[in-house]
Amino acid sequence: MGLDITVVMADWEQLARIPADGRLDAVTDVVHPYFCCDACYDADAAVRGGWAWPRQVSWCAEYRFFGTTGSYSWHFQLANAWDDMRASAAPGLRGALDRFLGGLVWDGPDGPAETDDEPPAAGGFPEDAAPWRPQVLMLRAPDEVPALVHAWELAAPRLEELREAFDAECAGWAGRPRTFDANAALLREWGEVVAGAGARGWGLIGLPC
Repeated sequence: MGLDITVVMADWEQLARIPADGRLDAVTDVVHPYFCCDACYDADAAVRGGWAWPRQVSWCAEYRFFGTTGSYSWHFQLANAWDDMRASAAPGLRGALDRFLGGLVWDGPDGPAETDDEPPAAGGFPEDAAPWRPQVLMLRAPDEVPALVHAWELAAPRLEELREAFDAECAGWAGRPRTFDANAALLREWGEVVAGAGARGWGLIGLPC
């Protein structure tokens, strides 16, 4: 069974009121409650894609990627596809998508740094005595989100430029999403994620589930 991801935007001011060692559990309990009434279950099941707001909670929301069924593999394959084709992209577009995907699901052109030590804990709460949870798949504090929004605004109108390069570089790549249209759709959903968080001044968390 592969790894799944739940992407959440959250109000950092609300999280700051929660003890550091309880924040991950607090967010997880909101978006994946252990117990739920029938009305909550029906309302939750009705949201197949886009932002899902837990009932009676106003400080965080879950983004549901249409068609990925929560699997992280789609995002991993998107990052790999970008690795395969980024050299063919125009410099301005390449730089924008490097910044955008590098802040979300991509480890950069050289991949993750190799080290014998444990990976560094995710940042985002510098007032903590110890860094926040290292178990998250992605963590972006509110002050990091505007740069992602800007990168997406630069890249979004130019995605069609990637079609030919994608078809040439990645047509035989064994993975999913395999088509340019599927990758572009997933990129646009990530654009909605950063836009939603940026509009509220909130941060982003990728919970492993």
